[in-house]
Amino acid sequence: MPHFRSGIAWNAFTLANKTYDLGHLHPTEQLLHIPAKGASIERNFTIAISYSLHCFTRRVKEGEQILDELWYSDDREKRVFDETRWQLSFYLPEIVRTLNNRRCLHTGREEFVTLEIIHEGRALEYAVFFTISKGKKSGADLNLFVNSAHERTAALKYTKPIRFQFIALNRYLNKPIKTPL
Repeated sequence: MPHFRSGIAWNAFTLANKTYDLGHLHPTEQLLHIPAKGASIERNFTIAISYSLHCFTRRVKEGEQILDELWYSDDREKRVFDETRWQLSFYLPEIVRTLNNRRCLHTGREEFVTLEIIHEGRALEYAVFFTISKGKKSGADLNLFVNSAHERTAALKYTKPIRFQFIALNRYLNKPIKTPL
């Protein structure tokens, strides 16, 4: 598979002589196979995958004082490194790799997937918010950008499932995806 360029290769974060590796969130790529069905032809897409710093950082809580060494930034924003989000982010490459077999939900502005996982002996709902666009500059057919990933503590209000293949194909063909009512 050719190598596509899209996204940031995140630098490791160091705090109190402990290094938090972020190599698992470096840009990568994968293939998506959509088999022929009825009048629809078989399709194969290359997808360039990248991750936001929201996958391992959080915003400042109201009234919270942050030590300088806890900040992590890219060229657009500065956020607080979050060890729990970082630990959970190790699930992301496998979640993205298996999106085609997962239940996706439409948020009204972007698509996302949630799943139940066990982490350190407790069940939690981990929400992975992502967008898909045509490849353009990346050289891939499609780009998948993980906007954020974090534990959900409030119930999700999005209920209508949408298949990942449908999202990918419609983005590739520049077809709109209707927002569920």
